[in-house]
This record gives sequence, C-alpha cells and structure tokens, in this order.
Amino acid sequence: MKAQLQTNESSQTLSEECQKLIIAKQFLDQHCPLEFGSHTQVSAYVVYYNHLMVFFADGQHCGLKNTKQFVALCGHKESPSTILLQKDDGLHIELSFNIAGETGKYDKAHINDVQYETPFSAIDTQNSKHTKLWMSFIDGVQHTLVDESRCKCYRSKNGEDYEV
Repeated sequence: MKAQLQTNESSQTLSEECQKLIIAKQFLDQHCPLEFGSHTQVSAYVVYYNHLMVFFADGQHCGLKNTKQFVALCGHKESPSTILLQKDDGLHIELSFNIAGETGKYDKAHINDVQYETPFSAIDTQNSKHTKLWMSFIDGVQHTLVDESRCKCYRSKNGEDYEV
C-alpha cells in the first residue's frame, strides 16, 4: 500500500512537471517562435554552424523565425547542455537539457528546465548592487540572484564567452 502511494505521488509530481514544461514551451512559442511548428513538438535541439536547429519526430527540421534570438550555448553543438535565447526585449531564456534529469528523462527533447530572466531586480542593501532574478518554470521562483560576481556563463555563437 505504501509503495502504491509513493507511485501515485511520483506520477502526480511527474504530471505536474510535464504540465509546467508544456507551459514553458508555449512561452517559447510566444517569445522565440520557430519557422514552423511548435516547441511542444520538438524532439531535438542542435546547433548547426551558428544557427539553432530543431528536429521533429517525423524528420522535419527548421530554425527560429528570428535567427538572432539564439545567442549562446553550453556543451557540444550536437548535444548542448544549455541553450540561451534572447527575447526581443533583451531578456534571456535558458533551456537546460538532461537526459537523466527528473523532467528531462520524460521529455522527448530532454528539456529538464526552462528559466527566464525577469525585468525585476533586487537590491543587495549591504553592497548597494542590483541583481538579476531568474525564474524557473519547473521549480518556480529561483532564489539564484545573479550579480557581477556571480554571473551565468555561456559560449556565444562565435565561440567567445557570453555572460548574463
């Protein structure tokens, strides 16, 4: 009985995470649309030369409608661990991939989380610095505040460091 309860709780948590990921992909469709199709249908994200390409289960592929929105990545181009997109307002969206992650192992594109940079900032009263706030679609509010000393680092399309 206890094992069945744990299985039901696991299934409910998984279902909630899948719903959150669907909402995240709809957010991507709104702010970083593809040439055709939807991020909800993507089975793989790869970087081909300096362009983000997405592949669908039927073998079709395309890029972003606005190719300039892909700005950086972490990992290998064929199998990135993180992709960084930039919305039209200059704020960023981070897709993190993990085939063995709690969410990624169930997602066909292996997206483990989608985080977005908010226009809000917090003030560190001790150091009088503004810090950026990132939100996670899976975990909710991220208490990871990023300032000049603790930035997120990526590799830009041209191979240079890219810090947010």
